[in-house]
Amino acid sequence: MYLQKPLIDYLNDLASSQPTPGGGSAAALSGAMGAGLAHMVVQLTLGKSKDDSLEQELARIAQHIEELRMHFQRLMQQDIEAYGRLSAAFKMPHASDEERELRSRAIQKQLLDAALVPLEMTEYAATLLRYCQRIAEIGNVNVLSDVAVSTLLAASAGKAASWMALINLKTMKDQAMVDVLRERLNRALDTIATASQHTTKIVEERV
Repeated sequence: MYLQKPLIDYLNDLASSQPTPGGGSAAALSGAMGAGLAHMVVQLTLGKSKDDSLEQELARIAQHIEELRMHFQRLMQQDIEAYGRLSAAFKMPHASDEERELRSRAIQKQLLDAALVPLEMTEYAATLLRYCQRIAEIGNVNVLSDVAVSTLLAASAGKAASWMALINLKTMKDQAMVDVLRERLNRALDTIATASQHTTKIVEERV
């Protein structure tokens, strides 16, 4: 578990020739950092308004964003594990027809799992960006630059993860499932594009 190790261990392994950690876990880390920054801005905004309803909204946002950070951190490890299972499936014996059938089924199952993990990242990034947009509207003006950075990190996380999902969807044989997952992916990417653009504009207008 990289979360229990020094950051330099993760960065060194990321730069090494080993296949994991790779783009998926890096995307999840970017999402976790984006959520962390967004949470910081909310914390630095709480207590500065006399509007009780606004304070309550900020508290709810803080809770949801912290949950998103936990999701991204979990997905960092899940992406590594999903790749490991997929790699193991490709290494299964395939000398006989029976072995080839078993191997093919295992690969298809692991491809689905390997696609779902980055798809979740993309959807969580879209959710985070919706919160970033609201934070940009009501957040402490002195730390709006951090909202901008959070927005960039979240958008990068979502777009990067989408590539990891697509590469696995490309090899899946269940076209009906592929279509469903692509639809989810495209919906999340549309939200990411729209929310990140709006948030950046709001920050530019307020700073």
